[in-house]
Amino acid sequence: MKYFIKIFIPVCLILLLVSSCASINTSRVGRTSSFLPDLVRFDLTSANVEFLGEMDISVSYSQYLLFIKIIELINDKEVSARNVNSMVMYGSRNIPLSPILNRSLYDVYIKYPEADFTIPVYVIEEQQNLFLGKKIKKIARIKAYKIKI
Repeated sequence: MKYFIKIFIPVCLILLLVSSCASINTSRVGRTSSFLPDLVRFDLTSANVEFLGEMDISVSYSQYLLFIKIIELINDKEVSARNVNSMVMYGSRNIPLSPILNRSLYDVYIKYPEADFTIPVYVIEEQQNLFLGKKIKKIARIKAYKIKI
């Protein structure tokens, strides 16, 4: 037993010294302060915003077996699958547009290129059920605005 203790204690001390020097992870803690404001507020009134116009956009497509979508008309024009023009709206909004309507938003940009932001007013969905599929038409009204500042 004494022999075990004589060997065990030095081995543990050597392992402790070697393992404490073998650390490769170092961390530094520094306190910093942010000079950026917590809240940025930009107040707009109706005097700062100019109404450019409104436009109805639409997409007609067929959906088969719940996941195959074939787009037939965008803004009442025939569609080529090779030419894809789309526009995505970002930010929080009360009326979210479906991703399939993003392709028809491009015409709003073409009609009002100087618009700073657009707001969807409403979305209407017309659906005709078929056997193992359905025909869907989505119509949305978009208003375009420009900031005068």
